[in-house]
Amino acid sequence: MSKILRALLLFLLPLAVNGQQVDPTRPFGISASSSYSDDEKKNDIVLQSIIQSQQLKKAVINGKTLIVGDVYKGYEVTAINSKRVVLHSPQGRMELSLFSGVIAKSK
Repeated sequence: MSKILRALLLFLLPLAVNGQQVDPTRPFGISASSSYSDDEKKNDIVLQSIIQSQQLKKAVINGKTLIVGDVYKGYEVTAINSKRVVLHSPQGRMELSLFSGVIAKSK
C-alpha cells in the first residue's frame, strides 16, 4: 500500500510544481493572482508598450497596436508621448502611464 502511495505522490508532485512557475513573458505589472473578478479583468486597460519612429508614435494597449485617433473599448487615443497615452471617452479622460509611479529608494 505504501508503495502505491509513494508512486502516486511521485507522479503528482511535478504537476503541483509546474502550476507555481512564473511566466517570464508575462507583461510587467500583471500578477498571476489577484482579487479582481473575470469581468473586471476584461475591462482593464493596460498600456504595455510605446513604439516610436521618426514621425509616428504607437501604443500597445492590451495587445492591440493603436495610433492617435484610434478607438479602443469606447476610448479615443488623443495623445501618445514617450511615457504616457491619453484616452478620451464620453465618461471622461484616462491617462495611462508606461511605468508605475513607485520609486524605489536605494541606500
